[in-house]
Amino acid sequence: MTKNRELPLKILIVGQTPPPFGGQAVMMQLLLDGEYEFIKLIHVRLNFSQELDSAGKFKVAKMFELARVIGAIYLAKLKYRPHVLYYPPAGPQLLPIARDLAILGSTRWLFRATVFHFHASGIAEYARTMNPLLRKLFAVVFARPDLAIHISSSATRDGLSLGCKQERIIANGIPDSAGESIVRPAAAHATVKVLFVAVLCEGKGVLVAIQAVTDLLRAGADIELTCLGKWESAEFQARALALIDPAFADRFNFPGVVIGEPKWDHYRNADIFLFPSFFHSETFPVVLLEAMCFSLPIVATRWRGIPDAVEEGACAILCDPEDVGECKDALAQLVYEPCLRKRMGEKARERFLDKFTLEKHWQAMETALAQLKGQG
Repeated sequence: MTKNRELPLKILIVGQTPPPFGGQAVMMQLLLDGEYEFIKLIHVRLNFSQELDSAGKFKVAKMFELARVIGAIYLAKLKYRPHVLYYPPAGPQLLPIARDLAILGSTRWLFRATVFHFHASGIAEYARTMNPLLRKLFAVVFARPDLAIHISSSATRDGLSLGCKQERIIANGIPDSAGESIVRPAAAHATVKVLFVAVLCEGKGVLVAIQAVTDLLRAGADIELTCLGKWESAEFQARALALIDPAFADRFNFPGVVIGEPKWDHYRNADIFLFPSFFHSETFPVVLLEAMCFSLPIVATRWRGIPDAVEEGACAILCDPEDVGECKDALAQLVYEPCLRKRMGEKARERFLDKFTLEKHWQAMETALAQLKGQG
């Protein structure tokens, strides 16, 4: 007679899934899409923002959404009886942290174990700047998670600051949307195509990207820049576009938000991926994994978890944050050395397959979460 297999650990996942198509929402959906043996995931979706530019901003409708989420957690607890609460804390902004305080303060006590997955970083440091009442509430609500998952060892380790009982470093992983190595001949076309993908805001480095490419164009380089993503605001869009020399206007493209196969086509057709981010809560950008998946050499910054995502010198050239001159020089090196582009692109693809596939991410997440079984 065979022994009955142990029931999987039930985990309530509370988090945003696309839209919008930010890195955290994408990774949340990928986690839910996994097939697991030792854990069972139940999802309560956050729906505070349908667009990236509305994240972190107050709207009356978000108060109703807050009440709905808290009620949905209670209903899920009654219906499915999950043992563990999995929650991705917000980045260092007051309104999202206040939202988390309301949700966790109302529901965390229902569960025997709590997991915080830090897709954004810096909340523990930010909490020290809050008023004494909020700071005390933060200390109580966020104290001692049973498991803290960080995406990068180089990013701010908020879980340690909160006194987590256990910590795991688990890199993001994504599907292999390229399907194979992208072979780019050394002289495939005269114009070198540079791709930038992120919300178009100052922290993500779009101004640095525009200025560096403009400087190269003025120096005679045959180069163009495509920036995929939504502008943070009309005011910032006007500020960014004002940096572009009218003589080179046709060398800058802003298609907006692009998803699915059209997005992958941009990666396939690019020669270099540019990501000079110094974003306040940057951790482990999914777009860098996408670039490596599509065999692209990378120019990025030594910022937070970026050096952990890419391998400096092998598949990426890294610059200091906000250093336009260094960014321009890194781009120039790749623009004028097609063989280097090809070699670094091949190394990028190898790194993706070795470390950042979705299957590896699923396996690591299940292993980390399943070990909470004894606390369930």
